[in-house]
Amino acid sequence: MNLNIEVQLCGLFFDLILIYFIVRHETVGLYSERIFKRCIVIYTGCIVLDILSVLGIVYRASLPPFVTLSLCKAYLISLVFSSYFAFVYSYSDVLHLRENEFFKKGVFALFISAAIIIVLAPVEYYHAGRVVYSHGASVVAAFVFSPIFLLSALICTIVYAKSMNPHRIKAVRTWMIIELFAAEIQFVFPHMLLVGFGSSLGLFILYAELENPEVYLDRNIGCFTLDTFNMYISQEYADIKKFSSIIVCNKEEWKLGEEQEKAILLEMAGYLNSFGGSKLFRLSRNDFVLIYDKNEQEMNEIESAVNLDVIRQRFDQGWGKAGNLNTRFLYIPDSKAAGSLDEYVAIYMRYRDSFKGEEKLKTLDESAGESIREFNNMTKEIRDALQNDRIEVFFQPIYSIETGKFVSAEALARMRGEDGKLIMPGKFIPVAEESGLIAEIGERVFEKTCRFIKDRKLYDMGIEYVEVNLSVAQCENPKLSDIYKEIMERTGLDPRYINLEITESSTLIQRSVLLDNMKKLIEAGCNFSLDDFGTGESNLNYIVDMPVKIVKFDRKMVQDYFNLERAQVVMTATVGMIKELGLKIVAEGVETEEQVEGIKALGIDYIQGFYFSKPISGNDFVEFIEKNNNGRD
Repeated sequence: MNLNIEVQLCGLFFDLILIYFIVRHETVGLYSERIFKRCIVIYTGCIVLDILSVLGIVYRASLPPFVTLSLCKAYLISLVFSSYFAFVYSYSDVLHLRENEFFKKGVFALFISAAIIIVLAPVEYYHAGRVVYSHGASVVAAFVFSPIFLLSALICTIVYAKSMNPHRIKAVRTWMIIELFAAEIQFVFPHMLLVGFGSSLGLFILYAELENPEVYLDRNIGCFTLDTFNMYISQEYADIKKFSSIIVCNKEEWKLGEEQEKAILLEMAGYLNSFGGSKLFRLSRNDFVLIYDKNEQEMNEIESAVNLDVIRQRFDQGWGKAGNLNTRFLYIPDSKAAGSLDEYVAIYMRYRDSFKGEEKLKTLDESAGESIREFNNMTKEIRDALQNDRIEVFFQPIYSIETGKFVSAEALARMRGEDGKLIMPGKFIPVAEESGLIAEIGERVFEKTCRFIKDRKLYDMGIEYVEVNLSVAQCENPKLSDIYKEIMERTGLDPRYINLEITESSTLIQRSVLLDNMKKLIEAGCNFSLDDFGTGESNLNYIVDMPVKIVKFDRKMVQDYFNLERAQVVMTATVGMIKELGLKIVAEGVETEEQVEGIKALGIDYIQGFYFSKPISGNDFVEFIEKNNNGRD
């Protein structure tokens, strides 16, 4: 047997092993994965044609001339075609190249040009003993165009390194260097037919490092990994594909033994993998997602909805000895709910923890994505406002029934957009809380309030203190007291002019941290109020446990007092109880003169509301105090 055929048979053996391993594993269908499969088929075909061309040369005396010629030319074209596909694979991570039709057509046109030249150019044959090869202009053309594609692939890994998977960069570079080295040897020593073997060796390395299907699988439970999910969904949105999805939301911790948890995950994954027409991914925590690609009839939405009912029934039956694990489900019937992987993940993260009570299913449509986009836009707006000092402080005066003067105020955060218009707190405060920016806003408002009290000498106008709100996030920060004491020292403000408002909240987890902060700030000279009394779940406990000096009745509680008989009884009794504890009371949301008189008769100490003033800017507040306090006895 000819030595050259033996070398090529080694390459063919490598390729067949790769094909075997790829066929026996489930694949997710990533773009690079599909191109790699085509590369293997093309490179295998190239080796087969190489072998056939050698045999055609050896036996050309007994074959029609066009057969040997066709085999040699077909091999040379396949050699360039395989290099062309190697280049296509190399830029599979570079989205703007992958989607640029002009670029792709130009690259393909280069291959077509090479193929035409190879077909038209002459080719000659050499056969002496065990040495067999073709040569001539046609061969030179193949060995010119093929390195052009291989070098382009190498250059691509350099120019677009930031856009490419770093593992793919290393693997492609190794592959291309092996191919170029083999091509160079074969071009200089044409009797050493190493190109096919070198290509197979490069593909084998690429498979081992990057394209092994097992890389995409969670080895513990057999479904696709979170990283694979991210790559797949990014590709789906980049290619504008439609899909529906069922997200299975399990608790973060089952508090079971490690072996039992693994057994449950295996059983869940095995069950979920049994649904045809879908791909199963394991997300973070113990969550799974089933992705249904839409076929031409777009029936997957119906299929996924039917499967969802079946899946929910199965999960209600429980798993092993653990029983029902209280699994929740997010159903996204149309991928248009999000516009990208980031939006999809944001929807998942926001809604997986939003279930209330016995709620088990949320169906999310395009409004979920719109909500995420609004959230992201507002987050950007808040960051920009903080950076460009567009966070302002407005003040709402608080009236003392005893003195008949305005003796305090509540400092309220306001934000201006780039257009100079005010953005109301109802729009930006919830976003700030969810995004974690509320602490920075709170510190900014506190510092501006301290400076305002000091610079405008509000205490000389009869203002005894200003109330500043604390968010739950701030209350749970162990460094809060240190931060606020440092701000008061830096601004030179006496802490007695600050009254910090805490809001009763069921979301407050680290109450001990709050109490420690309160103790340190009280020792420094500050006081505390309990804000929005009457709206929380543990208001009586707050009054008993928290060292507050003032209790603020929520607007709804005040309004109910004037509209509901039972509310009158409850509020009257509550006022008496709070008074017996030696605490002061502020009634918020007072809007009419009748309400003012009713509050006075009830024995409440302070009144805050639109009857006197809405929240106003610092300058307007100073004018308001100067006008009203000087005109009152």
